[in-house]
Amino acid sequence: MDAKTAGFGFLILLSGMTHVQAADLDQMDGLQLYNKECSVCHGNLAQKTGQLQPVRPVQMAMAAADGVHDLAGERLAVVPIYGPPLSGVIGRTAGTSSGYTYSKSFLQKMDGVVWDEAKVDTWIKSSQTMVPGSYMFYSQKKSEVRGKIVQYLKEHSQ
Repeated sequence: MDAKTAGFGFLILLSGMTHVQAADLDQMDGLQLYNKECSVCHGNLAQKTGQLQPVRPVQMAMAAADGVHDLAGERLAVVPIYGPPLSGVIGRTAGTSSGYTYSKSFLQKMDGVVWDEAKVDTWIKSSQTMVPGSYMFYSQKKSEVRGKIVQYLKEHSQ
């Protein structure tokens, strides 16, 4: 990964992700934490209609002088800067959400893996440790935050 690509990933992280303050954590539930930590890239899960369709920002691509590339430097047609929808993620096979282009490294490492609570927790803890070269650059060190988010996703996976 070159410095420009790493800088782009870091910029996305700084602009889109906010981290929970310790004082706020006790008062926040899974929905609030998901909205604060995850929805900027994965969209909001619908609450009123019972339909778990995400609302996502406009898709964008990372352009270089010789075309559009993924974060590992591989040339692609489009590199999304947001993740796949997370409604129904627990119990779903990784890399199978339609309409999302996964990194080559993610597809290789996660081939046939089914998301469960432990795998989602590990992913949220450090996506780049779990799958180096994946598009997600998020790391949540606080186990309580991860636990509340995982529980929220579990409730919306049934």
